[in-house]
Amino acid sequence: MIILMLVSSIVLEQKDILFPEIAGMVMGVIAFPVADWIKRPVHLWLSPSLAAFLGTALNELSVSPLLKLWLCFTIIVVLMHVFKVHFGPTIPAGLLPFFLGIHDYVFAMTTAIFTFMIMLGAMKMKKQEKAPHAPQTFRNKTDTLIISVILCLWVGLAFSTKIQVILVPPVFALIFEVFHAQKFAWRKIPTPLAVVTLTAILSVGVFHLLAGSILLVGIVNVLLTFLLCKLFKAPLPVAFGVSLMPLIFPAWGTWWFPIGVFATTGVLMCLSAAYRQLRMKQKQAFDVS
Repeated sequence: MIILMLVSSIVLEQKDILFPEIAGMVMGVIAFPVADWIKRPVHLWLSPSLAAFLGTALNELSVSPLLKLWLCFTIIVVLMHVFKVHFGPTIPAGLLPFFLGIHDYVFAMTTAIFTFMIMLGAMKMKKQEKAPHAPQTFRNKTDTLIISVILCLWVGLAFSTKIQVILVPPVFALIFEVFHAQKFAWRKIPTPLAVVTLTAILSVGVFHLLAGSILLVGIVNVLLTFLLCKLFKAPLPVAFGVSLMPLIFPAWGTWWFPIGVFATTGVLMCLSAAYRQLRMKQKQAFDVS
């Protein structure tokens, strides 16, 4: 699937076909099954596809890029909550048109095609019952509101300071899910932080070493990321999205990118852990009383 996406972008000479999160989605369905994703396969197709069309359409508005991005993010989060969508990659699918300046619908259409194929894979996995049992509860509204505000402020910080490397859509999806986790302790931060940071370092290195070859860069980066996940025993689909980011945006192909990934993941994960610990203490105090 990943090779097909890379080859299609080369043959059709359309860089907009490249959607890094496709790699993460494939790995999250086939290699490291994510229960919430596979539970409702149709969401893997409709959610990111509709988000991609929405992001592209809103990119035509005559307002500042930041306002368009905030508007799109808000609409996506609200719709995810209304339809109880657990699929985090829906968020980067809607935001990428703004980051990449996409105004045609190539990105949205190819996202719909590739996610449809991923949906078929998820249906097969669900039928074979290879996915772990999914939790029955959905996101808390208060948690959703708070993390949405935090992510919007982070994006606003990136725009106001013009530090593009802290705009990391796959990490935003990860944080959105982590923030809602019932338990997220400080000790759970180092491993995913190390994996995504090392992935960013290696992906930029390979991008410069094999400059000019989208296919080779993509394949090597995905393989290296897979080895990192195995080495750290961390099934982290988001890392595969990070591994392909240098291919689509100039700022993400610089050596500042790993620093941006480290800062974004570290700061937002620490905020998530602090918030979760606070909520747990409040719950314990309530139970005692």
